Amino acid sequence: MKKYDYYRPSASSLGRKKRVVRRRGSSFFFKLFLAAVLLLVVGCGGWLAVSRGYQLLVSSQLTEWHAKTISVTGVTGQINKEIASLVKPYEGKPFSLKDSAAVREVLVKRYPMLKEISVSRGLLSGKLTIHARHREPVAKFVLPDESVRYIDEDSTVYADPNPNLLAPVPFVELSGPVPAKLSPELIDLVQSTLKLNKELDFAFLQMDLTKNTVRMHMPDGCVIDFGQAVRLKRKSAAAAQILAFSHGRYGVLKKLDFQFFDQGKVFLTQTAH
Repeated sequence: MKKYDYYRPSASSLGRKKRVVRRRGSSFFFKLFLAAVLLLVVGCGGWLAVSRGYQLLVSSQLTEWHAKTISVTGVTGQINKEIASLVKPYEGKPFSLKDSAAVREVLVKRYPMLKEISVSRGLLSGKLTIHARHREPVAKFVLPDESVRYIDEDSTVYADPNPNLLAPVPFVELSGPVPAKLSPELIDLVQSTLKLNKELDFAFLQMDLTKNTVRMHMPDGCVIDFGQAVRLKRKSAAAAQILAFSHGRYGVLKKLDFQFFDQGKVFLTQTAH
């Protein structure tokens, strides 16, 4: 005889969930309280930020900025001292953006040997910073009045009474009017020949700025006439190969003429034995 468990709950009764009575009133007031706390925190934070910003605004004197301290960076020695002395009168006085532009213009005109000249104001620190870099010459030349000029990597021609050269600078003899900038081809020629070490260790270069022609004079007296100042890297590489091949075979060459280089020809002239 089967026994039945009359006290076992049915599947339908197990699936029923107990109804939980929630108090809507307490949940609403809790959310309202949380929102009020958040608004209070945000409001206090905003007030502190505005107050701090106002203090910084007043202390930095944005409306009438003063140069509390002055610093000169990027250059050393006498130029550093001269620039510091030049801007010293501005210390402790109002210094506007217009003053910054005026000081920079004076520095550019007075020191052509400097580049990347900047005049910046530390708005919060009150520090006036003058920054510049000394140009590095790749060649030098002498004008008809015997004044010396230098050429940097940017093809800029400039004067420098105290170059403080750390390495010898190739000499270039120029004829014709000297512009503020020379052809980048000339700079490429000088730099490419320097990379060839002793293969094209020239004595000096001649450049006619009116005709735009270049000649290279070697220490042994050989003259390399590159003709027009174009494709000078290729011409200098070809000249180095010709000189290396002729050395010990044909003696010293008197001249290399690249007049017909575009046609694949280079004319050679030997010295008389």
